[in-house]
Amino acid sequence: MSELQKADFSYIGTDADMGQLHRVLSETLRQSGHPLPGPEHRRLLNLACGRADETGVLADVFGKDAGRLDIFGADLRAPEIEEARTRWKSDPDSGIHTQFESGDGLQILDNLDDDQQFDVAFLRHQNFWNGNDLWQGMFDRSLHRLTGDGMLVITSYFDLEHRQACAALKRLGAIQVANFRNPKSRLISAKHQKSVDRHIAVFRKPTTD
Repeated sequence: MSELQKADFSYIGTDADMGQLHRVLSETLRQSGHPLPGPEHRRLLNLACGRADETGVLADVFGKDAGRLDIFGADLRAPEIEEARTRWKSDPDSGIHTQFESGDGLQILDNLDDDQQFDVAFLRHQNFWNGNDLWQGMFDRSLHRLTGDGMLVITSYFDLEHRQACAALKRLGAIQVANFRNPKSRLISAKHQKSVDRHIAVFRKPTTD
């Protein structure tokens, strides 16, 4: 993260959330036993990233042992993407490079070059409950864009939504290698049992496409 120029976060409490995400993401990956792919040049897709507040965490966790890390973020909301571009400026001479694009996630993935692949696909607070057909498509395209030893990581706000998303990924052939309930996730709504990064799951790419 030291190689990225970070502007202040928009909301109070985001720094604490990011510290918590760093800890639980690192622990979940350790528990998975699945080594990080692409040590020389690692490419990470952050889909439906919004403001991409987690970019610094991703740079630390996934870039620490890589010769170079490319982070490609995409989201439908143009103002959030512009904020991400402003906050996470990478030094051209550093080993971490960021790119953020606004637009429909499915179309962005479909319009990438056929040979453009990622070692990690990350979807924070995926919204499977808010359009399961859409998110099944996002999962499917993300899996097909992974390298052979690539991994897909999701986090979820809700218990039921997390179970539904994991079930959908398994139906697509993804192999679950870790599933972690964050006991220290920050509660947003007690009524709806919603909390920040409440669950994290890690999947391997299907053995065959």
